[in-house]
Amino acid sequence: MKKTNKIYLAVSLCACLAATATPARAAGGHFAVDDAAILETGQCQLETWFDREAGNARRALHVGPACRIGSAEIGLNLDRVRPGDSSGISIMGPQVKWARAVTEQLSIGLAAAANWQSQTPRYVGSTLVVPVTFQMSDPWLVHVNVGRDFRPGQADSSRAGVALEWSPETAWSVTGERYRDGGRNHWRLGGRWNLTHCLSLDLSRAQHLDAGTPAWWTLGLNVVIDR
Repeated sequence: MKKTNKIYLAVSLCACLAATATPARAAGGHFAVDDAAILETGQCQLETWFDREAGNARRALHVGPACRIGSAEIGLNLDRVRPGDSSGISIMGPQVKWARAVTEQLSIGLAAAANWQSQTPRYVGSTLVVPVTFQMSDPWLVHVNVGRDFRPGQADSSRAGVALEWSPETAWSVTGERYRDGGRNHWRLGGRWNLTHCLSLDLSRAQHLDAGTPAWWTLGLNVVIDR
């Protein structure tokens, strides 16, 4: 990275940390059910989180930079997954998301992503999701996702979810979600703390609905920077 870019990033981050907490209300981050919202014009973000399954059966680290370009949000997903005592797998791929408001209470979007991994076969698959967000009242938001997973050599599978987000204060929110991903059903309950206008911290607990499966915890950090 050029020195001027490093200086610009440092100045932007300092301004972010000093800002007053007036966050945009949205799910996003590590939550599985996406919201129908994208970054504002001229903004970039970095979403990162760490998963750890009970019994140390699985660990995963995610880093996801993205920027608003035109009317869409374009990002890159970078993941390092270590299933149990096995060697780790690196997964990466682009993501594109578009969203718009239909009314003051209703928004709809479209998100597409593809992934490749560090082992054979390289191409993992792609995903297409339609997120919808409805604001029932001032503190309550409902997010609904309907989509499809496309994997090479396998039958396509459906992806869906619903999340209820409660934001009684600008400084924090609580989200509960029920979703289907990878052919399995899950639930998650978590919270978000908006430390500043553009810095937030997530913490959640999730589990498969199958009996006897371990739960996992996720800790995430999200940063938004104005270009």
